[in-house]
Amino acid sequence: MELDLDLVPLAVLHRHGGVNQLGGVFINGRPLPHELRQRIVELARRGARPCEISRRLRVSHGCVSKILHRYNETGSVRPGLIGGSKPKVATPTVVQKMLQLKRNSPTMFAWEIRDRLVLEGVCDDDNVPSVSSVNRIIRNKIRSTSCEVTSSVSVAAECSSESRFSISGILGIRKYIKHKEGGDFSCCERHDQQQSRCDTWEQFDPSPTFHPRLEADYNSDPSGPSGHN
Repeated sequence: MELDLDLVPLAVLHRHGGVNQLGGVFINGRPLPHELRQRIVELARRGARPCEISRRLRVSHGCVSKILHRYNETGSVRPGLIGGSKPKVATPTVVQKMLQLKRNSPTMFAWEIRDRLVLEGVCDDDNVPSVSSVNRIIRNKIRSTSCEVTSSVSVAAECSSESRFSISGILGIRKYIKHKEGGDFSCCERHDQQQSRCDTWEQFDPSPTFHPRLEADYNSDPSGPSGHN
């Protein structure tokens, strides 16, 4: 199959200054004209290889490959911005839609999510995120969600350990209700038991018990000699 590899009109190329090794006119750091970029994509669609496109249009092979790669990812032949910051295409609405699609179908690939965004009208061909951007956003969101769950579990564990082994818990200021397991009680319960024992000991008065015994011993001594007499 013959390919129509006509050269781009010289008027398009001679708008810029500078000549590359293939004889093409360019300005370093500036994107190719829109007409030339469209011509590269059209030739690639018709089956031309990048090396043939580069030789015919007098554009470097690297430039042709970058344009075709960008077109395969974004579906657009427009160049990226020169300087400044790129417009944010991953808006909160787009991110939420991507996460929803991933939750509904965990095995869905990034390029499928990207196609669904365009198909459902969430994005168009010019502002749809690239495949790498979709992968990065989903990966970061999943990682942040797992970190939040892990941090909440660790905080709960730290709070429980601090309440058990704090000074208040050891001294029995706080009351922890625990069931008896193998005869072991909590520190607070042992403290309460010791306190109850002290209260019982204070209420116990040993004087009525010892005084009758002393009187009995005292009466037994005089009765002995009187018996002998």
